[in-house]
This record gives sequence, structure tokens and C-alpha cells, in this order.
Amino acid sequence: MKRSLNHLFSLALLISLGMISTQASAQLYVRETPSIGTSVDLVLPVNLPSTSANGYWSGLLNITPSATENGPGSSFAAFCIDPSQYASSSASNYFLSLGLSALGNSTKETWVSNLYSNSYASSIGSTTDAAAFQLALWDLAKDDGNLLTGSVMTTGSTNSTVLGSANSMITAAKLGAGAAQYSFSLYTSATAQDYVVATSVTAVPEPETYAMLLSGMCLLGFTARRRLQKAKQI
Repeated sequence: MKRSLNHLFSLALLISLGMISTQASAQLYVRETPSIGTSVDLVLPVNLPSTSANGYWSGLLNITPSATENGPGSSFAAFCIDPSQYASSSASNYFLSLGLSALGNSTKETWVSNLYSNSYASSIGSTTDAAAFQLALWDLAKDDGNLLTGSVMTTGSTNSTVLGSANSMITAAKLGAGAAQYSFSLYTSATAQDYVVATSVTAVPEPETYAMLLSGMCLLGFTARRRLQKAKQI
């Protein structure tokens, strides 16, 4: 598969620190800047009793990882994958891992991957869809995939448009993947929100696909040859 520049930067950063692996863990500093989204009334496990609700900002972010605190770095589009901690107002200490295995649950890994496959593209550029995608991501990655139960819940005053879109995204994610494919990088911290960065990938045909294509071409050639021979006999 071809990986875009964002994912290549993550790999290069890990290599430069000499710590790359499939479960790669590299110490970084990450700064966050909100991009597009809106405030939504929710119940979240963020230093609040489970019965409390509050207006939480929900949407797409920009994060800037760096090898040093407040150092230079490229910015990536990201979503928060951690409803249990607040964002940090300054550069915080993070670890980077590749893939979604850090979620620790194969079902949640599949749900999150499907969510991106189905709905990530529509969340870029739309305030409402970005907020809905964030809400769906919190619930699928860290809760029970139902916005009416669990630790991530909506309230009676949650924006109905955002909620409707989030529920549609959750339903689609549980049903299966879409056409789009992504690779993932997780930025996790013990003291601040965790983030996921998705990078679009282009599938390379498997060897079996090439074999089927070659077989089909040979069959077409054989058929054309027989027709030509019959035409000469007439």
C-alpha cells in the first residue's frame, strides 16, 4: 500500500528516534489546536460524576508532534479518542503507536476502522459532521456504541442534528466498512487527551488478483485466436 506524507512523517520520526516497531512507542511532545466543530451537551467521564452533563467541544483538531517541547513539527488533522481527559493547554508528553491495537479490544478496533472508512471524509470541512464524527468516535472507541447508555451519553439538550448524524455513523460502522481505507497512528498521554491520526492508503492488488487478471487476458486471447482461425477456414 502507498502511504501518504503524513504517515511517512510519523515513520521517519520514529526511525530518527531509533524506536520503530509495529507496536512502536516513541516519546514526543504534542500541541493541539481546535479546527472545526461545536459545543455539544454530553455526559462524559472527564473528572465529573456520571450524572453530570456539560458542554464539551466536539470536532476536528490539528496536532503538532515534536521531538522536543515546543519544537518545530508538521501539523496533522486528528480527532480525540479519549473522552476521559481534558486537552492540555501546552505541549504535553506523548507516546506514538502505529495501528489501533492500543485500544485493547478487537471489536472496538473494527468499529473505529469502519467509522473512518464510512464517515471520515464527510467530517472534513463540515462543522456539524466533524462534531458528530467526534461523538461517534468517543462512543465506539471507549464506550458501548450506544449514545443512550454507558459513560458517553447524550442529554435532552444535545444538538439534534449532531446527534442524528452521530447515530447514523455509529450504525454504519457496526454494519461494516466502506470503500475508503486508512492507516492509523495513536498519540497517547497519561495526563491529557489521546489522539488518532488517519492516513488514506491505496490498496495494491493481491497476487491472486494479478493471477485472475492474467488468466482472463489469456482466455480472451485464446477466444480471439479461435475466432480468427474459424474465419480463415470459411
